[in-house]
Amino acid sequence: MDPSKPKKPFHTRVVEYLAASRFFTFSALIHLVIIFLGGTVVLFKHYTEPPDFAASEGGLVSNDAQVEAPPEQPPDVSQQTFQPTAPQITAPTLSAISTTNLSTPTFQVAQVVPVIKAPSSDTMNKALERAMTGSARGVAGNLPAVMGGRMGGTARAQAMMMNGGKKESEEAVLRGLRWLVKNQNPDGSWGTAYKGAMTGFAFLSFLGHGETPVSPEFGPAVGKALDWLMKGGAKYEGRLSMQAAFNQPGVYEHAIATYALGEYYTMTKDERVADLLTKAVGYIVDGQSPDGGWVYGYSKEGDGDTSVSGWQIQALKAAHLTGLEMPGVDQALDKAMLDLKRVQGPKGGFGYRTKGDGYSLAGVGVLCTYFWKQKKDESVRNGIEFIMSETDKEYPIEYQNEKANLYAWYYDTQACLMVGGAAWTKWNRLFQTEIVKAQAPDGSWPPMKGKSPGELQTQTAVNGALYRTNLCILMLEVYYRYMPSTK
Repeated sequence: MDPSKPKKPFHTRVVEYLAASRFFTFSALIHLVIIFLGGTVVLFKHYTEPPDFAASEGGLVSNDAQVEAPPEQPPDVSQQTFQPTAPQITAPTLSAISTTNLSTPTFQVAQVVPVIKAPSSDTMNKALERAMTGSARGVAGNLPAVMGGRMGGTARAQAMMMNGGKKESEEAVLRGLRWLVKNQNPDGSWGTAYKGAMTGFAFLSFLGHGETPVSPEFGPAVGKALDWLMKGGAKYEGRLSMQAAFNQPGVYEHAIATYALGEYYTMTKDERVADLLTKAVGYIVDGQSPDGGWVYGYSKEGDGDTSVSGWQIQALKAAHLTGLEMPGVDQALDKAMLDLKRVQGPKGGFGYRTKGDGYSLAGVGVLCTYFWKQKKDESVRNGIEFIMSETDKEYPIEYQNEKANLYAWYYDTQACLMVGGAAWTKWNRLFQTEIVKAQAPDGSWPPMKGKSPGELQTQTAVNGALYRTNLCILMLEVYYRYMPSTK
């Protein structure tokens, strides 16, 4: 640089420098633009893409090793609340029943059965809580007064005191229920054969004590039984005998299980069972014989069978108490009363298929006659007198007597309580202590010597024990299970 020349301004010198090195300057600008754009993309991706280890389907998206969860601790079943699943029934419905007159109901099958929709768990629990909170008089929520005595310890105690029950009887019931829990099948049923009947019997025994799926001790067993009945009922299109068609024992099984499901609905208002129950009741209404009775296989040929009819009538009365107003139920019960009158003998007993004075069926006739309209008419009074007379003369209430008849005692006990008066005072004195005394240490009732009315009284296998234990429990629950009422 020549010092004699004047110094140029700084900005002039910068411009001359950039002009001399224009290629370098252009390259630098290009690189700055690239760096700026690249940084912008990186920042955008950072805020929009998930991390590599986002959880998906219970594991990780990345290749990190998946660690197995530690084993769970066994659940405390005493604190569990059972929430049975609600199966979908796709068979034709049996609920669309219409009647052309009061004596000859006709039966129509609709095309599609509505899907059983499970209410929310909150709805279910509220319904069950309402059933468990009865008043001091034992009337729980909307439960019919006749069933109010079973709900809650206070109501049961009051009913027992009123009807002559003893502390030992209630203790025997609890031992029996605990034996049933121990002998329940893993799938929720009971028995090795005739599971529809055996499960229905056990279910009735728990319900008779006011137990539901939310009960502290017995809730899990009740819930499992309900689940089994629901799943089987869906599979067999409403046939609670758990068979594709009704055979000879199937009509007993179906009626006993339907009876139990009807009581359950009345106690809980669990809408998940309403459609299945309606279908099951529909088979009974449709299966009634022209004379008003029922026969094997729900055939409509031949005279009505009083033994078969007894269970159908109890199931229909339970259906009536649900308040669902299922078509044909009341008309079928009215017609059944005509059949019972047809077979009642001159002494007050009841015949099998024709008029007669059979002891085994006398309680069936009396209970079912009174159970429906609750009137102490001549047939009821004559029947009670016949039962008491034959008990004194021929059929003592002795568990190991060769003429012992647990089937007859089941009906006689309820019939005498419903009628009340001197008959109940005497019967209660005879049967209560005997049944309690006969209970085995494990809570079941042992084989009997009496062979009437069938082998289940003497059978040593589990089905025999289930049959005897449930009938004895139901007998000892009589003080509160169904309250005598004129309503």
